[in-house]
Amino acid sequence: MNKKSSLITATSAILLSLIGLAATGPTLSALASPPKVTVKDQLSCSKPAKGFAACLAIRRTLSVNGVRGKIHPLASIQPLGGIAYGANQIRKAYGVTELGSRYKVIAVVDAYHSASAFQDLSDYRAMYNLGSMDDCSDQTTGNGLRVAAIPVGKNPCFIQLDQNSVPAGDHATEDEGWAQETALDIEMASAICPHCSILLAEAKTSSLANFDRAVSVAGSFKGVRSISNSYGGFDTAETKYLSYASAAAKGIAVVASTGDSGFGVSAPASFASVIAVGGTSLHVDGRGKWQSETAWFKSGSGCSLYNRAATWQPISQTGCAGKLTADVSAVADPATGVAVAFEGGWYTFGGTSVAAPIIAGMYAVGPEVGDSAGEFTFANADKLHDVVDGSNGRCDVKYWCTAREGWDGPTGMGSPNGSDAF
Repeated sequence: MNKKSSLITATSAILLSLIGLAATGPTLSALASPPKVTVKDQLSCSKPAKGFAACLAIRRTLSVNGVRGKIHPLASIQPLGGIAYGANQIRKAYGVTELGSRYKVIAVVDAYHSASAFQDLSDYRAMYNLGSMDDCSDQTTGNGLRVAAIPVGKNPCFIQLDQNSVPAGDHATEDEGWAQETALDIEMASAICPHCSILLAEAKTSSLANFDRAVSVAGSFKGVRSISNSYGGFDTAETKYLSYASAAAKGIAVVASTGDSGFGVSAPASFASVIAVGGTSLHVDGRGKWQSETAWFKSGSGCSLYNRAATWQPISQTGCAGKLTADVSAVADPATGVAVAFEGGWYTFGGTSVAAPIIAGMYAVGPEVGDSAGEFTFANADKLHDVVDGSNGRCDVKYWCTAREGWDGPTGMGSPNGSDAF
């Protein structure tokens, strides 16, 4: 074997070992030529019917010469396949130093029951040394007992309730796509605020009416600082679904993803009481610190036809008399995605489903503020990373779909730069 062939073979072996194909993939001799790498992004949920919402998780799969690769959750860079940020990398990129406290509760609202949720979260936390996540449900179960508070104790806690505040029963996962969404959401929230407690409120179905009931459960739970909603449906009037505004009126930061279909408006991000979270492509430097962000081209944005502007949105700035999405943003591009533990495996996920629980975690991890969450963030927008590049499509008002200095549609006022704006 000549020197050039030896170099090609050695390089191929390194690439294969890094993406987990060395033991099961093609022989090295078959890879003397550059390997054929393909990337597939798959929606976890199908598009919603009217009155329903879809989850906004996107699962990325990397294949080399037709053989699916494996994600290595401790490696931020996947050769040829993009990026998968782990918990500690996300925290460092966004300058998060606080850990939170057990009495601070992040509520995550999703649809259908996930039987693997607690184990998925435990696997994720174990990988990144975030500490044990005690399951409180065994302390609070009973015959139809409604649960409204985290039990007293020292360790972070996880409680899984249905839309009636009753602990989730021991039964099978009802929808795999929504279970993937659930894993993504609770893991991102826990990554940002590892000492916070997590409340998972599961709507019976993905109808906006059932989500409204699950948000009511979250808003009534003692200690909830933020509510994460990583789903979206057709833009509609908030007056049909009152739980979001009710929770926000209590000082809870209610956040929702803006969507993964480019320029366009979705609910509940379009509700005036909700902080709409757009998506970005995130890049870090060699030390893992924030380097740059651009608007993700599939992140949703736009002017609602059904809902008034949020109280924190000056119409003179947005140019929209209705609610204009987004308000803030965080990583969502699957090409700069995040590592997620799900049913014993590790996967790369993207979508604005990533961004919403990250922002929910930001609102929980820092000190409590007296103002409404949205107003506080807009008043402290200078403490965010201003995202000024990228676009999510065409629109009549350019900055509704194109990033610029200051507020813009795809990225809002910007992305986290520590917790001072939250």
